[in-house]
Amino acid sequence: MLKEIDIDLYYKVCELYFIWKKLNSEIKEYYTRGVNLPESITEPICCYVNGFLLSLGNGSEDAIIPETNELVQIKATSNFNSDLTSFGPKSSFHYLHFVRLNQIEDKMYLYDIPTYELKNLMVNSYETFKEQQMQGRRPRFSIINAYIEKYKIEPYAIVDLASGKIERF
Repeated sequence: MLKEIDIDLYYKVCELYFIWKKLNSEIKEYYTRGVNLPESITEPICCYVNGFLLSLGNGSEDAIIPETNELVQIKATSNFNSDLTSFGPKSSFHYLHFVRLNQIEDKMYLYDIPTYELKNLMVNSYETFKEQQMQGRRPRFSIINAYIEKYKIEPYAIVDLASGKIERF
């Protein structure tokens, strides 16, 4: 099923972020780990900003570009300074978008990550992304280290979750 994210759902998802943030904070008061940032928050926000259709259960993609039917994978981290992102062994997509949350500012930074060399990316000292997928394993690596910092990639948009304002670059 493909779902268009309209402005009402966009603002609803922004509100849900603050519910997640409160739950995460309260759990961290007594437990070592918090609650992962749900894709049900990050994916609709990325889709709304870009005009993508949210893909629910169609395949390994998270979104579809409606004009071209190209597949989009959306990954995210709730830790602004680090991530360990994993991909399914059958994950297939044309575009990779990354959502980087700054919880202090309540802002999401959106990045377009180049995919042309992803299959050849070394995910450990002896295996590439593609080799791990071919073995039925989940490649894991840091998008922040391997792409954003290495290539000095800047965000194409910043979403202020409190106001809903989208700043585009």
